[in-house]
Amino acid sequence: MTRYSRETWFIVIATVVVRLAYALYTGFTADDAFITFRYADNIAYGLGFVYNDAQRVLGTTTPLFTLILALASFLKFPLVGASLVVSIAASAATAVVIYRFAVALRFRLLSFVPVIVYILWPRSLPGETCGMETALFTLLVTSALYFRFRGFDYYAVGMATLATVTRPEGAFVLALVGIAVIAHHPHRWWHYALVSLSLIGPWVVFATIYFGSFIPNTIAAKTALYSQFGQESLGETLRYLLALHTPFGWVVLAAVTAGAIWFWRSQRFGRLELLWLAGMIAFYLLSGAHIFFWYIVPIYPVYLLFASAALVPIWDRLPLTLQHAPAARIGLGAVLCAALLFGAYSPATFYKSYQESLEAMHQQVGLYLFAESNPKDLVAAEDIGYIGYYSQRTILDRDGLVSPEAIPYNRAGNYLPLILDYRPDWVVVCDPSPISPFVNDDSFLNRYEQVRAFQAGQTAYRIYRQRLPVDQPAPGEK
Repeated sequence: MTRYSRETWFIVIATVVVRLAYALYTGFTADDAFITFRYADNIAYGLGFVYNDAQRVLGTTTPLFTLILALASFLKFPLVGASLVVSIAASAATAVVIYRFAVALRFRLLSFVPVIVYILWPRSLPGETCGMETALFTLLVTSALYFRFRGFDYYAVGMATLATVTRPEGAFVLALVGIAVIAHHPHRWWHYALVSLSLIGPWVVFATIYFGSFIPNTIAAKTALYSQFGQESLGETLRYLLALHTPFGWVVLAAVTAGAIWFWRSQRFGRLELLWLAGMIAFYLLSGAHIFFWYIVPIYPVYLLFASAALVPIWDRLPLTLQHAPAARIGLGAVLCAALLFGAYSPATFYKSYQESLEAMHQQVGLYLFAESNPKDLVAAEDIGYIGYYSQRTILDRDGLVSPEAIPYNRAGNYLPLILDYRPDWVVVCDPSPISPFVNDDSFLNRYEQVRAFQAGQTAYRIYRQRLPVDQPAPGEK
């Protein structure tokens, strides 16, 4: 086995061990992941690509990941575990791609640096182990950019197309890669188009016929929902995206800048990759949507590759002999590991605590509704992941992700009329919540009564049941 092969296997094993340990420690599965899980289960059970039975709404932004999990569900694998296996495998493959990128970009003895940083990056760990499609999307985007750099254009177009079927943002990398490959080989444009259409065409046709559009309903839903709240200033959003609220974020940004300069001067590399970074950051700045922590994770492999490149010219200037170089590499690796593990500890503790609150509130609400409600009852809820998955009830999604009927109410900021017009049997509200100011409104309280509350810290989820006539038994009673 060559040194290159040994290092590749070591990278795979290290990535798996780190992410598995992180997942076991935190136990964290994001609420949104359970929306995808419910779609996957319904596909596997023959109910169709639906969240609520017989309601054809594309309320997930990740068709490819949903179909992969549907296969796992069909084969009777628990979806929390299956999503973790897929994500860890994708992360390991991403680490290998980063290593090959570093080798091809003449990192030489420092080829391990961007790999270590990626494997232990505090912001990537929760995003790539929380049950979401993030790790798969990150792999596809990073692979598309790597294959374009190496001149494997058909693979680059294929990876970028699959990224588009994994998340809508993939369309941006597909456009970048498509322009780059056509500019390089204009006479092959129809070959590249054929590759892309063969992968994305079947989904576009199916989604247009089945849902009425291949554009996820979640885009309109989030735009309407966050038009009333949750928007930060451009400066605050930028500070969050690049961690500029900490000195460490500024150091990394300075390293990215230095690395970009070295790449361009030494190899004329980086135009496509910097366009990807800048375009994604600009999109999140200007989208007006609330930025969740997993949104930014896919840019990190490239971002960290540039940051790590800042060390190469410094290393080359060090007066190291052949005897001292191995010890220096080990020392640098040890320092990086120690710093990153230290940085990852606090977030890991946070997500461990957060998971405990999800299980104490969201999951318990779902289990309570499953036990106390009738199978045909309609439940109006926000944060419908755990609640919808564990209740197995028809959900009126007050956020609008799987319920388009909620979108006009949210756009207007009229949250109570949605309840009054659709008359759900149960209403679940978060206290505090910007879309639940009506809990003290007489129009609501005259129709609904609180029957249970689940609390963790300062947050509570309250369950209201529609008031019944005196002579009518409650659900479950004879």
